[in-house]
Amino acid sequence: TFREIGGAIRKVGTVPVGAILRLPAGTKIRVEAWIPRDYATRQGGVYTTKRIAGGHMAQVRRLSDNLVFSISDVFLVNAPEA
Repeated sequence: TFREIGGAIRKVGTVPVGAILRLPAGTKIRVEAWIPRDYATRQGGVYTTKRIAGGHMAQVRRLSDNLVFSISDVFLVNAPEA
């Protein structure tokens, strides 16, 4: 979906699991999962998990060699479908 934001037309919305996208380097990837960004913190001797607001990480598979890696959603939102 495209919306006008700050005077510019931008792509907004989520990238679905299973989407096949082309990164700027020409690499084709498939989105396999979305991973929330968490971090551990210690308060009073007790460790807890906190969730970071904004930005998510996607687990993707590079189609040329099946390498699985994580990438920020920033790179996927503007990537064209392959």
